[in-house]
Amino acid sequence: MARFERSSRPAAGAPPTPDGRPKITMRLDPDGRYRPVEPPAETTPETRAEARPQAPDDPRPDAMRNVPPHGPGV
Repeated sequence: MARFERSSRPAAGAPPTPDGRPKITMRLDPDGRYRPVEPPAETTPETRAEARPQAPDDPRPDAMRNVPPHGPGV
């Protein structure tokens, strides 16, 4: 019978915490306060797109708009 043996390689990532928040490492500063070990991530400025110009009117007559294609194999 096969028996369970733990892998010698570490698993990919830490298991999730019960409350769902990520696990972080803290360090005690000289001030006596806990601070995260990782430096804070830099933020990038927000980029917004310009408004699109209004689409021109369709020059085709009403009878020719939204007509399905005609022909063999279609």
